[in-house]
Amino acid sequence: MIRVCVIMHDNLIQEMSITGHANQADSGHDLVCAGVSSIAVGLLNACDLLASDCFELYMQDTIKVVVVKNNVNTQTILRTGLIQLQTVVQQYSEFIEIVKQEV
Repeated sequence: MIRVCVIMHDNLIQEMSITGHANQADSGHDLVCAGVSSIAVGLLNACDLLASDCFELYMQDTIKVVVVKNNVNTQTILRTGLIQLQTVVQQYSEFIEIVKQEV
């Protein structure tokens, strides 16, 4: 299962991480993994190209975005990515979950 973990503080996204595998189909045919990977890489690219000084970005086993400078742009980028991931959950909830944590 793919797990999206969203860390919130005062209703602002502080961190988002994506881990795991959908295992919806054989490797190379897994549409859920392909969709989530596309969203995740697009999110990292948007963070880097539109507000690179506001984020720490990681792409290893876990894809992770950490906000270091919060503003309207950072929240718009992250909330857009979250909405896209929630759309995947609506169709494929047995393969992906989103967990929000308030700190």
